[in-house]
Formats: sequence, structure tokens, C-alpha cells
Amino acid sequence: MWGYLSEFWNAITQQVVEAGVYTIDWFQSLGNAVAGAIGGLFSDLIHHIYDFFYVIYWLTDNLKNLFSILLKPLSWIFNFGKGFFYTAFKTPAELGLEIGEVGSFGSNVFEVFNAVPYVNYIFAGAGAVLGLVFLIFIVKKLSTI
Repeated sequence: MWGYLSEFWNAITQQVVEAGVYTIDWFQSLGNAVAGAIGGLFSDLIHHIYDFFYVIYWLTDNLKNLFSILLKPLSWIFNFGKGFFYTAFKTPAELGLEIGEVGSFGSNVFEVFNAVPYVNYIFAGAGAVLGLVFLIFIVKKLSTI
């Protein structure tokens, strides 16, 4: 574009020197042509700058989405762990849960449990094993995603 403008300017200045006298309309149309050519040059430049920044925007937006997808399982694990440790060591009354007569055991059930030695350890071990099996199941499912 700049080469075209310099050739155009050289041709005009050579014609002005050779011919001598031109009308005001001729100079106005010449000015409009030069302004249009320069405007077209800057229009292309602005368009290329816009395209460059649009590509940068597209890349950063997709990187943000990629990091969001990659960190989603970590947030799930963190939220699960936080909720587990918040509620695991509290009684139902501290959590605001009211257990009615359905959840309470009769005296004969407690007599059976008290007759078994180390029943608390057995239940804790069974719960730990079930929790471990459940955790392995979750990790296996996440590894197939």
C-alpha cells in the first residue's frame, strides 16, 4: 500500500509540475483519493490488530475452560473431604437431625451387642472397610473418565 501511495504521489507531483494549473475540484478529488487510500491502509491494520487480540482472547478463554475441567475432580474430592470431616465427628443432634423411634434400638438389641466382645471395634473396622471399598470404587470410576 505504501509503495502504491508513493508512486501515486510521484505521478501527481510530476503532472502538476508539467501541466501547471489545476482546478480546486481536481485537488479536492485528489485529496479524497489519497485520504481513502490511507484510510484503507489503516483499516487493514486495525483489522489485523483486532484479529490478533481476538485470537489471544480465544486462547485465554479456552485455557480457562481447560483448567476448569482439569481441576473439577480436585474440587469434588476437596468438597467431599471437607463435608466428610465436618460431619463425621458430630452427633446427629449437633447436625440438627432428630432421630425418632425408628432409629433407636430396643434394650434387647443393646444386650446382644454388649454380649459380643469388642463390638465397637468390629463396627468401626467394618465401616472403615466399606468406606475404603467405596473410595476405591470412586477412584476407579474417575480414572476411566
